[in-house]
Amino acid sequence: MRNAVSRNLFKGFKIKNDGTGISHLQYADDTLCIGEASVDNLWTLKALLRGFEMASGLKVNFYKSCLMGINVPSEFMTMACDFLNCSEGVVPFKYLGLPVGANSFKLVTWEPLLEQLSRKLHSWGNKYVSLGGRIVLLNAVINSIPIFYLSFLKMPNKVWRKIVKIQCDFLWGGARGGKKLCWVKWRVVCQPRSKGGLGVRDIRVVNLSLLAKWRWRVLQGEEGLWKEVLIEKYGTRVCNLLVEDDGSWPSYISRWWKDVAFLEDEGGERWFNAEVVRKVGCGNSTSFWKDPWRGDIPFSRKYPRLFAISNNKETLVEECRQMNGVGGGWIFEWHRPLFVWEEELLISLKEDLEGHRWVNDPDRWVKSCYGKLERLLGGEVEWSLEELRVLESIWNSKAPLKVIAFSWKLDESLLYLFYP
Repeated sequence: MRNAVSRNLFKGFKIKNDGTGISHLQYADDTLCIGEASVDNLWTLKALLRGFEMASGLKVNFYKSCLMGINVPSEFMTMACDFLNCSEGVVPFKYLGLPVGANSFKLVTWEPLLEQLSRKLHSWGNKYVSLGGRIVLLNAVINSIPIFYLSFLKMPNKVWRKIVKIQCDFLWGGARGGKKLCWVKWRVVCQPRSKGGLGVRDIRVVNLSLLAKWRWRVLQGEEGLWKEVLIEKYGTRVCNLLVEDDGSWPSYISRWWKDVAFLEDEGGERWFNAEVVRKVGCGNSTSFWKDPWRGDIPFSRKYPRLFAISNNKETLVEECRQMNGVGGGWIFEWHRPLFVWEEELLISLKEDLEGHRWVNDPDRWVKSCYGKLERLLGGEVEWSLEELRVLESIWNSKAPLKVIAFSWKLDESLLYLFYP
């Protein structure tokens, strides 16, 4: 396929006219061939598939293969499917277990996942499992099934409530489910054991944390085709902390990237930018003005007046240091001489820069978002020191887990009864 593209025998898909071309995606035995809807591409694709059969001795299963077109006339699709002897597919379609092109806000997109959770519970229907065992199964099995979905798709609140209901029915009602008494609120169950909960992960917090990992991977500077596509479509600003408002994004922004870029809308504050900071080593990849490397706010936002009159808004931290030579301190270049009140801003800026230590380590981002999300979305249950000491002694005991879980259940009911 690469040789065919390099010889202009097959034209792949390009985000821009001079951008990176995508002709195929392959994982294990699943292959996607992506290209323009043309007769030349059809002949080349058929020749490539036939050459693969002759070289490997394997046969292409055209019965399981399909051809899909986006904004392609139906007449061309009918002709192409007859030419390749395959069926015509539709969008959205499933690839590697995920619905590609589906709207994550529609319930029908999540129905296969909900059915899978229900089937797993029905498989345990004839087995008695104690409360301690249900806690283990809830963390190890039920909460692990949706991980693949949650890594790519943002879960709507209605789906989250359905999954929580499945989890809650299983925890308090057993494998057979049914209406049972919920001893404590679900947010208490999701608290760490050290804070009076059962340590069950909140599936909504897990979803936002996994989606935030994509933004984290963009910031880390790792290479990948997916990142090249994002940069070509939206520009290099995707590699920043995305401090721009919603109106600055183009109208053709994809649903997936919109969910990733606007994750902080869910928590009510900029939890990602607040928890992700730049740790400067040698300063050769950190923007002096635009990256939050001295505190939580970039200097461009903390000192917008100085940033507006700076001669070099894209300067790196290392370049500012090299301007100084050997003596320490900082040198800045401005469009004009500073006013008196601007000199005071510069003095304040230099005070923020005091105490910085130069090391030869590379610059990197550091973060911790799960705990922040847990506090924002789930809240914290307030316990007295005496109550926490009792709960800690329960979980640190050497009794069987089912005994510990029953003791926790009894202790929670007493705490709520005597400490409303």
